[in-house]
Amino acid sequence: MRIGIDARLLTYRRGIGNVVFHLLHGLSELSDDCSYVIYVDDPSAKELVPDDARFSVRTLRPKFYPAWEQISLPLRVARDKLDILHCPGNTAPVYLPDQVKLVLTIHDVMYLFPASILHKSPSFYQRVGREYLRRIVPFVARRAASIITISESSREDILKYLHVPEERINVVSLAANGACQVIADASLLITVRKKYSLDSPFMLALGAIDPRKNSATIMKAYARFKQQNSGPSKLAIIGLPVNGMMAFKRLAEELGISDEVVLTGFVTDDDLVALYNAAELLIYPSLYEGFGLPVLEAMKCGTPVITSPSGSIPEISGDAAVMVNPLDVDEIAAAMKRVTTDKVLHRNLVAKGKTQAEKFSWQRTAEKTSEIYRNVMAG
Repeated sequence: MRIGIDARLLTYRRGIGNVVFHLLHGLSELSDDCSYVIYVDDPSAKELVPDDARFSVRTLRPKFYPAWEQISLPLRVARDKLDILHCPGNTAPVYLPDQVKLVLTIHDVMYLFPASILHKSPSFYQRVGREYLRRIVPFVARRAASIITISESSREDILKYLHVPEERINVVSLAANGACQVIADASLLITVRKKYSLDSPFMLALGAIDPRKNSATIMKAYARFKQQNSGPSKLAIIGLPVNGMMAFKRLAEELGISDEVVLTGFVTDDDLVALYNAAELLIYPSLYEGFGLPVLEAMKCGTPVITSPSGSIPEISGDAAVMVNPLDVDEIAAAMKRVTTDKVLHRNLVAKGKTQAEKFSWQRTAEKTSEIYRNVMAG
């Protein structure tokens, strides 16, 4: 088979970009006779593609996303005479040569949720992106020979909102970043603590301006926790974009926790793994997740998790996390106290978390994806 993969997001090593990276490297470890054409929009992405004779890289222009996807990509696909084009980032070209079978990964369809469920994003870019998804995804989903999604929860949402045949939807789970592991070298943890001014025990949260990630509620719950607990502690919220940082600094001031909250932008993978290891817990009360990779990443690093029963999270976390109502500040604060003070609960969460994370691997993700390619070609 000659398989093309849309890897435009490969250089953006977060979210779907990380998924694409691990998928490519997982496929390279399979002993098949497929050839892979990897489509990117940045020449530097070639360094992230497996060094394998079966993989070739095409850099397409312009970088402007809709033009790249709807014009440049289908034109090049036609020239490359593919059997399959796999688009792993929710969208795909509307028009493709008839002989090219489309495999489409839809991570979630929250952009199709009614306004009563989907909170309006303060990000103009994200709002435009959601509108593009609303227009493109229903069309390409109907055209796809096979749809891959990442959880049973997302599968149910796809059936509800896109009305595609059930037999064309395949659930292929993701996995934690391979770099996530327990760090035994205490000096590495001391170094990352100093780097981010985390001299006290701290809770870790992954921040975002997207209301779905619930960063403001996390801060309010932490403020409530501090009112009721006098011991030294900090809250580290990482991954905030520069344009959203000031709003969270103002909120910290209003809540009286400025000295206890550390806000950072994006951190490197190495720092993220070290921060998972050094943290007392990960607080992740998301309002909706198609999968929830940070839950598995923290568990693999031996870090207890507080999260919410929203979207796919219960099937990802199993019984290895503390579940809270993501809208209840008091309940989240109480969970923070339980996990930081109950040593038996803490040990049980660490042990269960490691076991749960081992149920997911990128090797199995690649194997299942390759099987879908074969089934699509078999008709």
